[in-house]
Amino acid sequence: MLSTRYQSALAGALLTVGLSTLSMSAQAAGYCNLSTATEGISTSNMTFNSINASDCYGVAAGNINPGDAATVNALAWGSGWSYLDSTDDAGVTFMGIDFTVVATAGSVGSWTLTGTDTNGGAPLNFPTSLDFVVGLKAGSEYALWGFDNAVVDGSDSGTFSIVFTNNGGQNPALSHLIVFGREAGGGTVGMVPEADTYAMLLAGLGLVGFAARRKLS
Repeated sequence: MLSTRYQSALAGALLTVGLSTLSMSAQAAGYCNLSTATEGISTSNMTFNSINASDCYGVAAGNINPGDAATVNALAWGSGWSYLDSTDDAGVTFMGIDFTVVATAGSVGSWTLTGTDTNGGAPLNFPTSLDFVVGLKAGSEYALWGFDNAVVDGSDSGTFSIVFTNNGGQNPALSHLIVFGREAGGGTVGMVPEADTYAMLLAGLGLVGFAARRKLS
């Protein structure tokens, strides 16, 4: 069994790793409602039926594809997200509805989301409320926008604006627009702990570390 001295040393080491991880997370892609999102993205960069997004996340390096629902489910917007459709890939049937997304070219434009009910009177039926996550892939990066309890009628539209830049300092043209969805009520888009919550967590960890160091001495 580890002695008290070694247990305290281990606690101090874990505290250091934890603080380093939190520090690195604060510098990575973040959420708009925490003012930690990078490269100037905001909820107004994506609209759905003339309504701004509830929250946004990014900007992240890499790609967002149909097989990346796990990436969306790992965010603080709750779970249950499923891929619906992408402008450069085939869509899927979601609860009896075939969704199709189309977007204009360029760094600023519009997009439409149409739905065809394939299961008659069984749910889902239009109009209905769904949560959506819409992703923009451009250049070597992507960002995500979440909509909470959006009312859809099968013939919906929105606008997008790519404000993040490529290596040349320009706003890249849209590579593809992708949509994930879930039933409304699966979680709340935008419910992320506020910055002062993280500050309190750091303060608490600091006290634990101070106590561990006192035991060592």
